[in-house]
Amino acid sequence: MILRLFAWQVFLLAYTVFAALPIPYNVRMDAVNTRYIMIWDRNHSMANHNITFTAQYKFSHTQSDEGTYTGVCVRITEERCDFSKELGFNNEYILRVRAEGRGQMSNWYWLKFIPDEHAALGPPSNVTFDPGDAMLTVSFREPMAEDNTPMSSMLVMSFSLQYWEKHSPSKKQERVFDTTEGTLFPLKPWTEYCLQVNAFSKPYNKTSPYTQQQCVRTLGQPPVWKVLLALLGCVGLMTIVPVYRCHKKRKSLVSKHTFPSGILHNTQDPISLLLLPREESCAVTVVMAVQVEQTSQGQQQQVKGQGDVEAEQDSGSSSIQRGQGSSSQDSGIYSGEDSGKRSAGSTTTSQPEERH
Repeated sequence: MILRLFAWQVFLLAYTVFAALPIPYNVRMDAVNTRYIMIWDRNHSMANHNITFTAQYKFSHTQSDEGTYTGVCVRITEERCDFSKELGFNNEYILRVRAEGRGQMSNWYWLKFIPDEHAALGPPSNVTFDPGDAMLTVSFREPMAEDNTPMSSMLVMSFSLQYWEKHSPSKKQERVFDTTEGTLFPLKPWTEYCLQVNAFSKPYNKTSPYTQQQCVRTLGQPPVWKVLLALLGCVGLMTIVPVYRCHKKRKSLVSKHTFPSGILHNTQDPISLLLLPREESCAVTVVMAVQVEQTSQGQQQQVKGQGDVEAEQDSGSSSIQRGQGSSSQDSGIYSGEDSGKRSAGSTTTSQPEERH
């Protein structure tokens, strides 16, 4: 009877051991600044089962009683637990995790965690540049805690700034600053520099990764040849633009006014087209003189009186008549009718003298 009881106890113990859930493995901490996340992997035999996990912590100097542990993640299905809001930066902790399911529980996996030793220091952020004459002013944001407080409130930090000319990456130079802003001087003017910055703490033996490199060009006084070239370009532009506009305007005016094809294709001398034949003007002048001489003496006086009045009103018309009379006298050419009319005129004027 006693033998049977002993065998039964051994069987139950063996069943409990072999039937227990596998313990989580590859347990590790993802800790940067004050972000503390425990991560683990589950056994492949639990892949198709409804398995949950529980993670707890306690201060390392307290006794290992079950009541001293504080649960942070209880019966979760994920394989990670965030301890960031529970753990302080300058304390020591014992963390543990186990699997639960099918009415069973795995053994605990323990992990000692000291944040100020095990947590990495994150890089700075928001790096900006202010280029100047042969200089660069660099500013950035220091690493921040999860509650958005600067990490410099928890540990002593400095910052290392590496810079180099873009075409010479092997010739890196380094400057150390205790603040989040620094000036690099003197540098070469009109030269592109690349920079990266990291944070480090000597007392805590922590060094952050470098930020992603960024490149910026310095400023400086422009060379004389560039100033002259710009000046010549401005003068040339100020000269060419008015000339081009004038030419364009002239071309548009010419295209608007079209001339008759008879004028454009006439081969005669343009001056000869403006001159009238001489004999036509002489014929008109002779007829006007004959009409005046054939009138009687009284009519001549009346005509003369009217001529005087017309001369006063229109000096231009009398001037033309006098010019026409003088031109007819100076010509010295008379036709047969003119000589007859002149003799008749002389006979008419001599008759009143005989009556007296």
